[in-house]
Amino acid sequence: MLTIKSHSHDYKVEPYSSLGAALRTVTALERAHFLIDAEIARLYADELAQAVVPERTVIVPASEEQKSFEVLTPIFLQLLQAGLKRDGNLVVVGGGVVQDIGCFIASVLFRGLRWELVPTTLLAQADSCIGSKSSINIGSYKNQIGTFYPPHRVLLVVAVLATLPPDEIRSGMGEIIKLQLLKGEEDFRELMTDLQEFQGGLGTVEKWVLRSMAVKQPYIEEDEYDRGVRNLLNYGHTFGHAYESATHYGIPHGIAVTLGILTATFVSVELGFVPAAHYQELKRLLAPWHSPYGGLLRAASSTGIFQAIRHDKKNTGDAVNCILTRGPGRMEKIKVRFQEELVPAVSRFLATETT
Repeated sequence: MLTIKSHSHDYKVEPYSSLGAALRTVTALERAHFLIDAEIARLYADELAQAVVPERTVIVPASEEQKSFEVLTPIFLQLLQAGLKRDGNLVVVGGGVVQDIGCFIASVLFRGLRWELVPTTLLAQADSCIGSKSSINIGSYKNQIGTFYPPHRVLLVVAVLATLPPDEIRSGMGEIIKLQLLKGEEDFRELMTDLQEFQGGLGTVEKWVLRSMAVKQPYIEEDEYDRGVRNLLNYGHTFGHAYESATHYGIPHGIAVTLGILTATFVSVELGFVPAAHYQELKRLLAPWHSPYGGLLRAASSTGIFQAIRHDKKNTGDAVNCILTRGPGRMEKIKVRFQEELVPAVSRFLATETT
């Protein structure tokens, strides 16, 4: 069991053997309302039926379109019409999209509502389930609206990852790779060794879920509101978010992050921060975790990619705030001149490194 410190309220990550076992421990079950990923509702109908009241349940498709500020109103209304009150509990069961929606709703409804999270994707379990953030899209702008409001509990059920498709596992591994690169050389090498032998076993997955949360914990406790050292967790994200947007979310988030990590490392080489040999090795090691999405990226509009980079919420003025690297465990926030430095470097990456 892991306890996360927060300015709002501390919360625990509690492991459970099954989804049903986790849901039976929901706080104030008689006042709980549920926001559930549509695919989870389909796959785990029997387990959900043991704990979930249909009249107090909203089923949400896990799509980026659903995570839109414009379509949140019907969800708010469904919850209110079903009788959710200030003393209630919103139980969110799903991956990152449903988590973002649930966190945002809980943070603003009644000016703050108790909520508990059951993350059901590898991305959510290894990364986003701790850290307090919600992010909502508006129009063509990704993750520009959001809040900081941690869950009151995280109910961790690694067993649900068994039903994830392979690309969802690879997507989650993108964030795990990022976190272990942030940790340092030794941890990253250990991860790569495990992944070379990976056959889909949940034992390996659980090991790296727990190890990744342990990497992230000190960043979010020291800098909960993302004004300083927590920015380093965005390694690969400035470019990854742009790749998602420019391909209309055709590249899964964590796979886009993996491509973004390679881009950030390539830019770091171009600016003289890290030897080319480091990039070449990373390119070789990470190829299985993003291929063949480079083809989709090459077909995307470069104009769309650069527009998305410029609109990244972390930027100020004419420079782009990038998390670049001097090697494993040595990431830095660097202002990169957009037209003079970033556009040429990223253009070369897209032209030569995505085959």
